[in-house]
Amino acid sequence: MVKLKGRLIIFLIAIFLVVIVGMIGFYIIKANEGEPPNAVDAFSWSIITLSTLGSYSSDTVLNSSIGKLFTSFMVIFGVSVFFIGTPLIIAPWLEKKVSMAFKSKPLPIPNNGHVIICGYNEIIDETIDAIKLHNIPYVVIEKNKSSISSFDKNHIPYIIGDPTNDDVLHKALIDNAIALIAAMDDETNSFICLSARKLKNDLRIVAIADKIGNVKVSYAAGANRVITPKILAGTLLGRRACHEYVVGDSGKFTMFGDIEVRQYEISSNSPVVGMPIKELQDLKSGTIVIGLLKEDGIYLDPQPDSILDEGSTVLIIGTDRQLDSLQKIMERKV
Repeated sequence: MVKLKGRLIIFLIAIFLVVIVGMIGFYIIKANEGEPPNAVDAFSWSIITLSTLGSYSSDTVLNSSIGKLFTSFMVIFGVSVFFIGTPLIIAPWLEKKVSMAFKSKPLPIPNNGHVIICGYNEIIDETIDAIKLHNIPYVVIEKNKSSISSFDKNHIPYIIGDPTNDDVLHKALIDNAIALIAAMDDETNSFICLSARKLKNDLRIVAIADKIGNVKVSYAAGANRVITPKILAGTLLGRRACHEYVVGDSGKFTMFGDIEVRQYEISSNSPVVGMPIKELQDLKSGTIVIGLLKEDGIYLDPQPDSILDEGSTVLIIGTDRQLDSLQKIMERKV
């Protein structure tokens, strides 16, 4: 498709050629009528005819039959050029202006306590939903510009660039981030982990690995945790096929009717951070904490005075209703 500048040039050339044709025709016909023509009269006649004003002076009127036919032809020709050419110029210009006026502006990049997500796919859609539940800001870094429409439509803050590039990670304010998710192909994820770990040594880095053989590589590159979605999905399907009660997709273990066991990771802005397990159980009578996962290990049947730290995971048993109520309390922003 010809760009706006090219269309404008073609339009101006067409007008110039029509004016030249009109001047030549005027010269020839006026000479045959026995009146000496001149360039000023020829130019004036062409412009008046093309503009359809019809205000001819006595020196620019073509009185012969050929002259009248030529005048009619030039009027039709001039009107066609203007009425066809002008919309071709104005319409794209207006469309561009309207598009720019209604185009959504990218959301601002979070400046502190956010999660940087490198790559965008169906898994990340679910990941973003989970991050929103914890009321934690985030930004997506994506190389593919075709994802921009999805980001704008779903109100997702984003940066278009290569997440293995230090400048791009700085643009995502990695120094102020609390975590980074590497969700591209295995090789790229390794480079992302290396770059991110070099820029911020204490950053929590979670990487996705398609192949089990690449898990060690991601850990060596600096990842704190490596998730293998295909293996997790395969294990879950196998368990569902062989047992009546299994760990569900959301970390839920259902048994004995409506009794469930769920696991919750405690976010930094959860109101239960620093709370002893006893107080957590008192929030909703009937729920029991049966396990606690902290950085220094796993504790089964933890002590009531054990403190719930940021990033630790608790395993709680209770009814579906009790656990839903407790989850709302735990995910409430401080």
